[in-house]
Amino acid sequence: MVQLNDYILNHIAKTPLILSRYNKERKRFDYSILKEKVDKYIENDKKELIILYGLRGLGKTTLLSQIYHYARLKIEPNKVLYFSMDELKLNDIKLFDALKAYSEIFNINPYKDKLILLIDEIQYEKHWDLVLKNLYDTTNIFIIATGSSAVKLKESPDLARRALHKPIYPMTFREYIYLTKNIKIEGLFEDVILNNNLDEFKKVYAKVYSQILEEDVKKYLRIGSLPFALEDDELDVYEKIYTMLERIIYKDVREVREFDMETLDKAFKLLYLLANPKGERYSYESLANTLQIAKGTLINLIDVLEKCELLFKIYPYSSIDKKVRKSQKIKFLPVPIKTALWHKMGIVIDDICYGSLLEDVVAFYLYLFCKKKGYSLSYEPKKGGADFILLSPYMEKIVIEVGLNKKQSKQVSKSMERVKASKGIVIGNELKVEDNILHIPWKGFLLLI
Repeated sequence: MVQLNDYILNHIAKTPLILSRYNKERKRFDYSILKEKVDKYIENDKKELIILYGLRGLGKTTLLSQIYHYARLKIEPNKVLYFSMDELKLNDIKLFDALKAYSEIFNINPYKDKLILLIDEIQYEKHWDLVLKNLYDTTNIFIIATGSSAVKLKESPDLARRALHKPIYPMTFREYIYLTKNIKIEGLFEDVILNNNLDEFKKVYAKVYSQILEEDVKKYLRIGSLPFALEDDELDVYEKIYTMLERIIYKDVREVREFDMETLDKAFKLLYLLANPKGERYSYESLANTLQIAKGTLINLIDVLEKCELLFKIYPYSSIDKKVRKSQKIKFLPVPIKTALWHKMGIVIDDICYGSLLEDVVAFYLYLFCKKKGYSLSYEPKKGGADFILLSPYMEKIVIEVGLNKKQSKQVSKSMERVKASKGIVIGNELKVEDNILHIPWKGFLLLI
């Protein structure tokens, strides 16, 4: 059995080198938020407990590593501590014991001194929520912990009131071009989509597309929203995504709900069905019949995959009781999952596939906007109905239609009449405003969030 003090000393010696490979010059936008929190703690003693959660592969460990290196420049390096809980668990060490040993070795008083504690994969600590609550209540430690999407579902109400929860999402195209091309622009979603303010957007559009190629945009559609796609070969990215899916299905899903192996195997088959480039709307009945599982089991499975932030559902625009009965759009939150599954199926990506990817990316953008601004997202189930309907907290409706070469606004106009929407948007290949309909190039829409 490993000696605790020996483990701590060895861990402290090797951590800077191990984490240095993550410390890239350009960082995800979430980094600046965390950096500001660290600065407030160091300068004003404003301690916080921050939980970063999200799907595997979105860069949570990288963010912790970058904050680790930054914080060591701001305070004494031995007062910045990083632990990976899966490693502690492997060595049969509890977080409290590791922290106590560390404090004694370096003569640190965690109840008074400033100490920054960065914890990766917190879900591996037994009763992790109670451990974090106790540390927050009884010490002066500033804590950032990461975990899978499941951690938010399993924490105690007491911790939920104390912690700042920061979801980590896949990257938008705006973040992608910053990290790959060093092109930094501001998000203009509300200015353009809600207010039709196009002057600044025209400048941004011209600036960006004078520096990048259409292949850069298509690569983003295929794989670019996942951070590890920035450095890996595309085929390697697909293999990593598939490995990530295996871990999510057979490990993360079971943290949320206990399914037998046969059901978990069928979860994979479900993902293949949802990846159909010509598929869009799905009923529980048809999916259950195809997979040969009970409808109730299917509903539970999709619910868990949504809680793990692998999928999200878009309900038809109608009354609540009809929403339950009608088909839903089920989208992958990280769009590259679809292309990875296509790769496994031997599907060659053509214009139909790119159109499918574009609609999914638009859905992802609208999902992010709704999460931040309190809007809701639905679609019009009628044949020829709108791809999406944005509903504001004040019940104002915006109808949205998506297509790589979309030009006509007739379909949007009819949808606006049916749902009594105040505005329509055509995401296609033109930039103009006519009547209450905004036409915006799809490559321009990608720059907005």
